[in-house]
Amino acid sequence: MYIYPVKRITGIFVLSVYLLSFAEVHNLFKIPVLFQHFQEHKQEDPSISFWDFIKIHYMEPIVVDEDYDRDQQLPFRNADCCLVAASSVCECNTITVEIEPLPVLAEKFYSFNEVNKARKYSFAVFQPPRYA
Repeated sequence: MYIYPVKRITGIFVLSVYLLSFAEVHNLFKIPVLFQHFQEHKQEDPSISFWDFIKIHYMEPIVVDEDYDRDQQLPFRNADCCLVAASSVCECNTITVEIEPLPVLAEKFYSFNEVNKARKYSFAVFQPPRYA
């Protein structure tokens, strides 16, 4: 029985689910919009390269202009959703966390002395066996 392809397919599937669980999967479905919007910019300015397009839309500050709505449809343009694990459904929730200050520690300092030394009976397990 030859099981190698089953192991390989299972491994690829598990790895894919693991990697996609850390990405906003719904943004991957927007990648065709990226190329369509690049073509729109290419029609307006034939000298623009794809790298210039990426710099304009992802690396420079956001500018509200006539195609701002179209720019917002680009993948990974904004972080409007939470991390979605193994699902393409995006539900945004806000969580408020209140942090309480740490309690003040006791200001007494105990040095190592005879009072808090380890007792001999705690090491009784590590002694060699005794014969009666």
